[in-house]
Amino acid sequence: MSNLLYANFSRMIRNKLFLIGMGFMFFAGSFLCFQQYRQLVGYHAQVKLDSTFFTYTLMIGVISAIFCSLFVGVEYNDGTMRNKIIAGHKRTEIYFSNLIVNIVASFLMCGSYILANVVVGIPMIGTLTIPINKVLLIVFGSLITVVAFCSIFTMISLLVSSKAIAPIICILFVFLSIAFLNEVQRILDNPKVWYDGTVNTAYVGGKEREQLEFIYNVLPAGQEMQYARKDIKNMNEMCLYSVGVTVITTGIGVFFFKRKNIK
Repeated sequence: MSNLLYANFSRMIRNKLFLIGMGFMFFAGSFLCFQQYRQLVGYHAQVKLDSTFFTYTLMIGVISAIFCSLFVGVEYNDGTMRNKIIAGHKRTEIYFSNLIVNIVASFLMCGSYILANVVVGIPMIGTLTIPINKVLLIVFGSLITVVAFCSIFTMISLLVSSKAIAPIICILFVFLSIAFLNEVQRILDNPKVWYDGTVNTAYVGGKEREQLEFIYNVLPAGQEMQYARKDIKNMNEMCLYSVGVTVITTGIGVFFFKRKNIK
């Protein structure tokens, strides 16, 4: 296992896609901070680092989907996966070594975005205004969700041998989740009563609301959308759901990968 991890980490730090991902996240964090600074200088608007600091949660799903699927797909494409098995490595070890590297790479890309907000954002627009304990909770919760994302992408990438198809499935999963959950979020955000006291006929309550809230909380994309809004009222159950998603998808992935015919 240690040899597999060493080989994967060595490949990761030289991987162009990983370096591009790190650079993109740093650039995105810097750019959003600069946009806030322009609002401050040009329009004397009240801007806060809070509005940009957690935006990485909305980006990491797509970035991680691309990296995980292509990083693993190369091993199938180059025959490395088959060679590892011939060399005597257990399939479970191969699976977990890929999962761990995918998680670490995704964490580092999140860290790149946060670093940009610290070194670029703080000098321009000041420090965070929300309590540090809430900042740490949001970051912690979002990283647990990243683990769930990576477990899904690793499962897909190791079970789908095609380097072309696996990334499409992973990226489609993220974008379709976001599109669907945006609508769910819109429905849940509808107030029961309007500001003038009239009843909102579009308000969804009862069991239907509970079902929508469950979907919103259980899907990784929905969790990251909530963290981006600095909403942690459902954090405990979201973390439990993420752990559940990680365990289930990893269990399914290992089960079928051990039985997969690798050519």
